[in-house]
Amino acid sequence: MVRLDGSSPTFAGMSLSPRTAVLLLCAVAALAACATESELTAIRLDRSDPRFETAGCRESMAAVGIHADARNASLIASPALLLMSGGLLLPVVAANAALDYADRVDASNLSVRCGGKGKTQAEIVESVSTRAVLGVASNAIPLPKPK
Repeated sequence: MVRLDGSSPTFAGMSLSPRTAVLLLCAVAALAACATESELTAIRLDRSDPRFETAGCRESMAAVGIHADARNASLIASPALLLMSGGLLLPVVAANAALDYADRVDASNLSVRCGGKGKTQAEIVESVSTRAVLGVASNAIPLPKPK
């Protein structure tokens, strides 16, 4: 991925190798297509269940968009923070894990309020931990050093 003038692409004033630029673009594109757990839970609900018509279910359904907004903000902020921090991955992973945890807790509550089963705290923590480990592993690519 070289520009017509032969220079490498840059991000936040740092030169990116073609490999890093392609990986960064692929990661953002792949993550942008992902639905939040709350969105997936809302889609899977049994609309014939009597609890689907309750006020609690409607309130939970109305809050689903909050997690999509948080995920979208994270898609933009995470790579930028990672590059600006010089590659400090732990704070970015911790912030994303906290957002994932909140989404999964709300998805479980949504499921219970609307007639589903929900998930236990242990299931939620296991899922968040697995995603955090995969996030660390997938971000283990060499990052450009600030100039």
